[in-house]
Amino acid sequence: MGEEVLKKFGKYFLLDRIAQGGMAEIYRARLAASDGAGRLLVIKRVMAGYGTNAEFLEMFKSEIKVTMGFNHPNIVQLYDFGEEQGQPYIAMEFVDGRNVRQFISRFAEQKQLFPIEFAVWVVEQCAAGLHYAHSFKDKITGDPLSIVHRDISPQNILISYEGNAKVIDFGIAKAATNSEATRAGVIKGKPSYLSPEQISGEVLDGRSDMFALGIVLWEMLTGRKLFAAPGENEFAVLKLIESCQTYVKPPSTYNPEVPKDLDYIVLKCLAKQRDKRFATAEELQRTLHKFLYAYSPDFSPSDLAYCAKDLFKNDIVEDRKKLQKLNGKVEQLMSTDIPEMPAPVEEHHGAPVKKEDTTTVVHSPKKPVSTFGVEGLNTKVEIEMPAGGIQRGNTPSPGSRGHASQRGPSGGGAGRAGGGAPHPTIPQSQVAPRRKSGGGGGLFKVGVAAAGILAVLALFGPDFGGKSRQGNQNGAHQNGRGMASQGQPHGNHAAKAAPAANTVLLKLRLVPSGGTGTQLAINGVAVNPSEPMIRVPLDQPLELVAERPGFRLLKREFVVESRQVNGLEEWEMDVQLTPVRFGFLTIHTTPSANAVVRGMDENSRGLASDAAPWTLRTPIENEKFPVGVYNIVLENTVLGMEKVVNVTIEEGRAVSLSERLEIKR
Repeated sequence: MGEEVLKKFGKYFLLDRIAQGGMAEIYRARLAASDGAGRLLVIKRVMAGYGTNAEFLEMFKSEIKVTMGFNHPNIVQLYDFGEEQGQPYIAMEFVDGRNVRQFISRFAEQKQLFPIEFAVWVVEQCAAGLHYAHSFKDKITGDPLSIVHRDISPQNILISYEGNAKVIDFGIAKAATNSEATRAGVIKGKPSYLSPEQISGEVLDGRSDMFALGIVLWEMLTGRKLFAAPGENEFAVLKLIESCQTYVKPPSTYNPEVPKDLDYIVLKCLAKQRDKRFATAEELQRTLHKFLYAYSPDFSPSDLAYCAKDLFKNDIVEDRKKLQKLNGKVEQLMSTDIPEMPAPVEEHHGAPVKKEDTTTVVHSPKKPVSTFGVEGLNTKVEIEMPAGGIQRGNTPSPGSRGHASQRGPSGGGAGRAGGGAPHPTIPQSQVAPRRKSGGGGGLFKVGVAAAGILAVLALFGPDFGGKSRQGNQNGAHQNGRGMASQGQPHGNHAAKAAPAANTVLLKLRLVPSGGTGTQLAINGVAVNPSEPMIRVPLDQPLELVAERPGFRLLKREFVVESRQVNGLEEWEMDVQLTPVRFGFLTIHTTPSANAVVRGMDENSRGLASDAAPWTLRTPIENEKFPVGVYNIVLENTVLGMEKVVNVTIEEGRAVSLSERLEIKR
């Protein structure tokens, strides 16, 4: 089915890669257990190096939030989720079959069209699954979640070889509890399957999915793409969708076998005004069901199963052979007795000392653990270390030996080394120790084994300047953070120095940008706010301090991890400043747009009139704005439309705008 992998991934064995695109990889997998061959599943994981992309992680976590409670035969089931080897993942149901696009293509290769009864049956099942999602309620509160899939397309509908259809990929689904899904992009979804209201930036409901499902049904019946333009020109595609009331022709125009009753159903799904579509997915499902058994009274889902197995019979045979081969290799790998590497030791005055003895690690028993998780399921884990960093080669003083988590108040106290100063605490969200996924409804557990301890030691090992720590008096560091060694260039000069090993050029994005009186520092080293970049060490704790008049003082501890950077020369990080005196701004536009904000007085969001503008995307919902006057350019570059507005924000007051963009002259 895909590229052979054969790699252990936590409690799973990855067999082969099904797909890769964007920032995620999808694998076929099985449990890494002697009896795990009986159940195949799919692992979808974030690709290495993309773990800090905030928007993508929000989409990934949104998929979990939206689907973790689903249990419907026409929606792919989510089994498990967690984080392994620094990569968040989802484990879900494996559907042995092909997607609708592959079925359409295979029929075309045989110079056939998708049989009408099969097309109707598939879309009827999808409508049933979508109705379940649209009407899904919180299991605890009973509140409706108002979920909208927003990415229905032939690629996101699977047909199993047993004749069942299942909807997949709720990665950009919009739920009432997920504001990020609305805010993050101008348009989300595949351009050829967007609804008119998605293009215009309106608030969506389930009828948007009905429009997309109508496109899929139209394409299954005709064997051609509905909204297509030469060269896949997205602008032209969006224009076609906007003119759908005149552009869309009945499927029978291209397939005379399609009955007029089915033409009516398809065109009702594709009405530009959503009030003229089916009110719910259930209404569409019932209508298709009545049509199907009036059109083909003897139809049985097994008919589609026989057809599917015949269409892909050669693929099925080859895939079975491949699976047997892969499974055999997995069984052989698991049966091989590989000895575990002993804990590393180092000599100290002729006596071997285990490295974990010089490491103090605290697991807070009151705090669930994991950097990646769904809100409400976990918070943070803390790691504590000596204020001067971990001392290599020094014998731990009495009372500090061993794990602090095993110590009581006496004997130096938990979190203290040799009775010294208390250890600074670094949240798990900034320092990511080796993590191990576990069960318990998504609550992750951290196991600190020998390899994990090595990782902690490596984190606070050689200095940025290349000097090793020989004691508290050597290799002095500002703020004890290991950032600026003696002779280290400061500020932006550091960025221009020759790149040191295990460093990266960190670029900060101030939100809002510009502003007067801004001061930035990392580990006490000043950073130029007009060109905020500095070279920093990888895998070492850093502290950011940001100040700006009219905004709250920001202090943030973080680590730039080498496994996330993955060899890149530069790394970007957002710095969000919070205003002290503010009001609220809401902007809805038709169509959706970028909002380019410029301050018109010295109070305006800390923006001087000549400062770099700050860009948001509509719809903007109750965004905090410092008091002041703003010039906002609303622009949609895809459609060539814009509008300019001026806004005055007063403390504690809310301003709401609803604007229709105009074609640029």
